Amino acid sequence: MGSRLERVLALHCSPALFGIKSSNLINCNLKDYPNLEEDILNLNNEFKDKIRFNILYKENDHILLLVYKIKKLQETIFDSKNHQYLINYGYPNNYNLDDYLNCLKRRVIINKFPHEIGVFLGYDLNDIIDFSNGNKKPIHVGYWSVYSNIEEKIKLFNKFTKCREVVTNLVMQGKALESMI
Repeated sequence: MGSRLERVLALHCSPALFGIKSSNLINCNLKDYPNLEEDILNLNNEFKDKIRFNILYKENDHILLLVYKIKKLQETIFDSKNHQYLINYGYPNNYNLDDYLNCLKRRVIINKFPHEIGVFLGYDLNDIIDFSNGNKKPIHVGYWSVYSNIEEKIKLFNKFTKCREVVTNLVMQGKALESMI
């Protein structure tokens, strides 16, 4: 993998790559990464059934990429409350990750950033609901808008930030991202 792509993945996707977050989204400009689609195929072949790099949306010269550990994302979206929430948004009443990702892709095309994408990103469901209702003011804004349990979420956000800092520093020192995962 190219070092530039490694740095971007380390900076924006470390929490998902190391399984402390369900997934991360990254918006990539194909002008900056002309071989990105080929790189994604190579990454998916290299990481096989552990980590996936999934193109949610492609428009002109931009790709919206979802990066996730398969098992972690399945645990998150198939948690009973999250699963029911997604079913209420028209997701299938099954436990097939590919079906859910395909549904998310359709929803992204229609809505650009549908509220339920927060479930895939590992956001707290109550925060997603409060945000989408729009009738409450967040008590904190970090990796997402927080409406409750601020202390717990700040600890989690700090964990995400620490992971990103450590991994980014190691990649900047020349360590390959693949060797750390």
